[in-house]
Amino acid sequence: MSKQLMELIKKEIMILLRDKQTILLLFLMPVALILFLSLAMEGVWADKLTGRKIQLVIENESRSPKANLLQEKIKSNKLISPVVRPQGMEDDQLFADGKAQAVVTIPKGFEEGDQPVEMYFDPIIDIGYKIAIRSLITSLTVEVVMGIDNLEGVIAGLLVEKTKPNKEFPTPLQQNVPAYAIFAMFFIAIPMSVGFLREKKDGTLQRLFTYPVSTNLVILGKIIPYYLINVLQFVLMLLIGVYVMSHIISFSFNLGEHPWHMIPVTMVVAAATTGFGVLVAALARTPEQSSTLAATGAILMGVFGGIMMPHVLMPMVMKKLAMISPMYWAHQAYLDIFLRDAPLAAILPKLMVLAVFAGICFYIAGRRVQWM
Repeated sequence: MSKQLMELIKKEIMILLRDKQTILLLFLMPVALILFLSLAMEGVWADKLTGRKIQLVIENESRSPKANLLQEKIKSNKLISPVVRPQGMEDDQLFADGKAQAVVTIPKGFEEGDQPVEMYFDPIIDIGYKIAIRSLITSLTVEVVMGIDNLEGVIAGLLVEKTKPNKEFPTPLQQNVPAYAIFAMFFIAIPMSVGFLREKKDGTLQRLFTYPVSTNLVILGKIIPYYLINVLQFVLMLLIGVYVMSHIISFSFNLGEHPWHMIPVTMVVAAATTGFGVLVAALARTPEQSSTLAATGAILMGVFGGIMMPHVLMPMVMKKLAMISPMYWAHQAYLDIFLRDAPLAAILPKLMVLAVFAGICFYIAGRRVQWM
C-alpha cells in the first residue's frame, strides 16, 4: 500500500511541476508581496513603533538671550529635526511640499508675557504628534521663562511611566511574512482543484479506479503533495523574512521565545488550506470556475482576516468580522508566537478553529464530490 501511495504522490507532483506558471504563483507571489508591501509600509510602522522626528521651522524674531536659549533647546530635542525655511516660501507652501510639519515663532517680548510663542501645524499632521510637539514647546518655554534648568527632570521625580513592552503591534516582517505566506497557501486551491477537474474530465481518475487501489488511497495521493507544498511555502517565506528581508528594511524579524511552536501551527494551517482546496474542487464544475472561486475566496478571507490591513489597525467592527476568516486565526496564531511569547496551550484554541474549518471542508467535499 505504501508503494502505491508513493506512486500516486509522485504522479501528482510531476503533474504540478509541469505547470510552471502555477509554481511561480505559489512561490514568487508571496515573496513579491512581502518585499514590496514591507518596503511601502516601512514608514508607517516606523511612526507607530519608534516615532519619528518632526521637521520644524523655528523663527526667532526676538534674538534675546532667552529667545536664543529657547531656540537651542527646541533644536537639540530628540523629537525635533530643525529645518531652514527656503527663501520666500510661505508656511502653507512649506507644508504642501512636505518640507516641514510645523512652524514655531518666538516673538519679541515673549519672556515678559507680552507676546505668546506661536505654533503653526500642518493641517494633516497626526493628532498624536501635534499634541506631543505642543507639550514639548510648552514645557521648554516654561523652562526658559521661569529659569528652570530641567523641567523634564523635575517632572520625572513626580511621574513614573509603567508602560509594558509592546506585545500587540507587529513589525513589518512579523506582519507580512506570515500574512502573505498564509495568503499564498490558500491559493493552493487553484492548482489542486484545476488538476482534479481536468483528471476527472479526461478520464484519468476513472482509469485509476480500474486498478486495485482504494478510493481513500487515491484521495491521500492527491492531498499529500499539496499539503507538503504548503508547508514548504511557509518555510521558504520564513527563511526569506529572516535572512533576506531583515537586511533590506530597517526592522529585524523577532521570532519570539518559542519559535518551535511554528511547527504545529504550520501543520494545522496547511491542513486548513488543503481542505479549502478540496472544497473548491468539489464545488466547482469547470477549471475556470475553480480558479475564480479559489482566488475570490482567498482574497475575501485576506481582506477580512487582517492580511491586507493589520488587524490591530482595523476599526472594532472589522475586528469582529475578521473572526469569520480562517486566515485571521492562522495569522493570530503566528503573532502569538512572534509577539506574545504565548505557550502552546494559549495557541491551541486558534488551532482548534482551523482544524474544525479543515474538517468541515473535507466533510462537505466528501459528500459532494463525484469521483467517477
